[in-house]
Amino acid sequence: MMLNKWNFTSLKLASCLAMSVAVAAPAEAQTAAQPSSNATINLIRLLVKQGVISQKNADALLKEAEAEAAQARTEQTASAAPAGQPGADGVPPPPPGVVRVPYVPEIVKKQIRDEVKKEVLAQARAENWAQPEAVPAWTKRVRVHGDFRLRDEGDIYAKTNADDIIDYAAFNANGPTDINSNTAIAVPFLNTRQNRYDRLSVRARLGFDADISDDVKVGIRLASGNDNGPVSTTQLLGGGFGKKDIWLDQAYVMVRPLKYLNLTGGRMPNPFFSTDLMWDPDLNFDGVAATMETKKPGGQGFGIFSAGGWFPIGYIGANYPSNCGPLVEVTCGKSPEYQKWLLGGQMGVDWRDGNFDWRFGVAAYDFHNLQGQLSSPCFLYLGFKECSTDQTRPAFMQKGNTVFLIRQIVPNPDNPNGTPEPQFVGLSFEYDVVEANQRLSYQFDDSKFINLDFDYVRNLSYDTKFACRYAPLGLPLTNVVPGAGGYIDPCDPPIGGDFSKAKIQSGPNGYYANITVGNPAPREAGDWNVSLGYKYLQPDAVPDAFTDSEFHLGGTNARGFIVGGSVAVFDKTWLTARWLSANEVYGPPLAIDVVQLDLNAEF
Repeated sequence: MMLNKWNFTSLKLASCLAMSVAVAAPAEAQTAAQPSSNATINLIRLLVKQGVISQKNADALLKEAEAEAAQARTEQTASAAPAGQPGADGVPPPPPGVVRVPYVPEIVKKQIRDEVKKEVLAQARAENWAQPEAVPAWTKRVRVHGDFRLRDEGDIYAKTNADDIIDYAAFNANGPTDINSNTAIAVPFLNTRQNRYDRLSVRARLGFDADISDDVKVGIRLASGNDNGPVSTTQLLGGGFGKKDIWLDQAYVMVRPLKYLNLTGGRMPNPFFSTDLMWDPDLNFDGVAATMETKKPGGQGFGIFSAGGWFPIGYIGANYPSNCGPLVEVTCGKSPEYQKWLLGGQMGVDWRDGNFDWRFGVAAYDFHNLQGQLSSPCFLYLGFKECSTDQTRPAFMQKGNTVFLIRQIVPNPDNPNGTPEPQFVGLSFEYDVVEANQRLSYQFDDSKFINLDFDYVRNLSYDTKFACRYAPLGLPLTNVVPGAGGYIDPCDPPIGGDFSKAKIQSGPNGYYANITVGNPAPREAGDWNVSLGYKYLQPDAVPDAFTDSEFHLGGTNARGFIVGGSVAVFDKTWLTARWLSANEVYGPPLAIDVVQLDLNAEF
């Protein structure tokens, strides 16, 4: 069907060309070498000059055109005859509605056939006419994307750092940890003085986005990582050349019920406009979310955006506690429902005028049941393995938040000093965080910008009295003021019974400021950027589990500078160098410099 259409159209074009040549041929045949007033004759000469046809073929074409000119004049004479009368050649005129097509020279028809064949075959290959079912239809709805990063990192510690800082993340992850000095084997400590150089690592991520329909999308992404922690997909190389792990990093479905509204459920990318002051860039969210934006990215004018969602952080075990002891009537009952979750919401505006773009958002995050609880008396010496509030401990920690021991262990009356005390730690404070975040961007070149970012967070639930709510039991272990002789008891004695004056070295505030010049995402060869930032994050401003895992090597209670730059060495391949220099805000000295050199590529 397609070939017939092309042949008919080309035949008409060739016929018109032949007629034009034929009508003009008598006047031009004698002056073939001179410029012609007929455009078609000149076109044939140009074709010869450009090498499209030979002079021999052109002469043959003009000769045929001269013969056809006489026939054309005869037909014109015949067409002028009265209706129904034969023309000068004795041939009656065609009936109304019938067009008489003049003869098309073979050379022209051959050239037309070759050109049409070439164009049709090219279109057939592009549109897969020959084998329309060779490629499954679903592949046209699936997009594959990914990225890779090779990193060389050095972690440099100040020699004046304290060397007795307990690693409470390992304390919980490898615990419960025995704290009885008479029975304990070891308590984990952070490395604070021994430098680590040339630590090679990779980050590999592979994603699949499938358009189920115009309004439904499914996304799945796999990623590397040392463990299942939420804030890093970096995989350290080495380990005896052992194979590396792959994790399910994202798995979600997105539905668009309205033009500006998206509903997402599963394990999804961060739906909030934010920086790494509160959320690590590698963090993904489990749960359901709704996002709305009235203005397309880069569009001019004023727009509104919002995001909100419910995100479960942890559930209590279905059979918790799983063991019973002799005191069945007291300790064998299952614990009531206990869920940890995050409820978050954000509203913001986006205004763009010319080369200026300003985006501002305010968010509120309610972390429900994240605060640890002191257990009821726990008779571990009778053979129990669990205490009543073990699952109130954080599922994941970094460092910085104020913590306390959550188990109320009853010593063996027959051997009180020799009773092991395996413990977990929980968070002393609740976290209800508000965040104000803005970015002011000025585009001074096609791909170059000046971006000014500022982010501020505050924990509205911070109150030092909460750290002493179980006093004299469950006293805070971190972020406290040391007493005389090294004795620490921030809650004793309370001043007039007012634990709000507890000796706590912490705070609820944090802020981050950064300037970036160049292309924020250099992807074309030659693109570049440089940046300078300063971060200040008090110990209990945000949960330390989810914030940046690289600044101060993760967590809160950190302040310092970040200097960096990137340059694209090939398309979609770029180098990044960063220096993150951080100190503690409160407490024992802990200065850490992190130097990173990355080679990145994406597809």
